[in-house]
Amino acid sequence: MTTTTSHLLSSSSSSPPLHTFKVLRRTLWNRIFALIITLAILSLFVHHFICLLGSTNTTTFFLHFTLLFSDVILSFMWATTQSFRWRPIRRSVYPENLIQVTRDRDFPKLDVFIYTADPYKEPPMGVVNTALSVMAYDYPSIR
Repeated sequence: MTTTTSHLLSSSSSSPPLHTFKVLRRTLWNRIFALIITLAILSLFVHHFICLLGSTNTTTFFLHFTLLFSDVILSFMWATTQSFRWRPIRRSVYPENLIQVTRDRDFPKLDVFIYTADPYKEPPMGVVNTALSVMAYDYPSIR
């Protein structure tokens, strides 16, 4: 397990770190699992192509084509999520070191907009808790 320190907004190596991360031990198992699933997906595509080429009428052709198309979409969705599992890390952030790296006037001005459209999907108490959490955060003062 390697601990890596990254310096973001600073060019000097003497500044304090803004975050550190540690590579987790399960990386090898995640990669083995991803390779096995990739082989299973490829074999599923081969099966779909064989069934598609062996279709005897238009109904079975469109059925196999629809299944192939849906599996391509699901495979794409699976492949895009693998980047998070390929190298899992645990990150520790140090926002208190930000003041030592930059000046107060360089902080961006911040407006917070909490959007809620459907009270059934987003309960009002959840929105209120979000708003209270945003208001309780100690933002830098505007000068």
